[in-house]
Amino acid sequence: MNPSTVLLMFFTFSLIFTVYASSPSPLPSPSPSVKLFQTVCKDVKENERCFKLLESYPEITSAESYLELCRYILKMAIRKATEGQNYLKEVMKKNPSSHAIQECAVDDYDHLVTLFQASLNDLVRDPMFANYLAMAAGDGAVNCNNALAQEKITSPSLSSLNNEMDFVSLVAGVATDHLYPS
Repeated sequence: MNPSTVLLMFFTFSLIFTVYASSPSPLPSPSPSVKLFQTVCKDVKENERCFKLLESYPEITSAESYLELCRYILKMAIRKATEGQNYLKEVMKKNPSSHAIQECAVDDYDHLVTLFQASLNDLVRDPMFANYLAMAAGDGAVNCNNALAQEKITSPSLSSLNNEMDFVSLVAGVATDHLYPS
């Protein structure tokens, strides 16, 4: 073999090895007997509530990577936030004079949906920012609860909705936390 061919082959293999070695490796998954969503629920510290939230979504319970799990959790969060916003818009029609309910339906839940969607969009490009967005989405539910309290509106269904969405934000935040090394 001609020396320049050997040198070219050596250079090519060195380049391939360097690129492969420097590429980010996926974070290790827990042992196969422990599902990823179970690890997230353990980290949330409210196991039963978290299991109850996530177990009814087969795509979440069967996720094989944290990226896949986060995508499914955020899609679920977007659906739940959109359903919550639609419910609030119906409540707003029955209570058109309530500024708090209007704020919840128009601003706060729009905030929830928008941030969950932005988090989903940033999962690969910037997982740390996706994590921040997932956690910040819960502020919409907290702000809605505060607006209702200021207007002295006590509604168990609205409080429950806000509490659930705040929890969904926490779960999404804990899940996205697994996408980047601590």
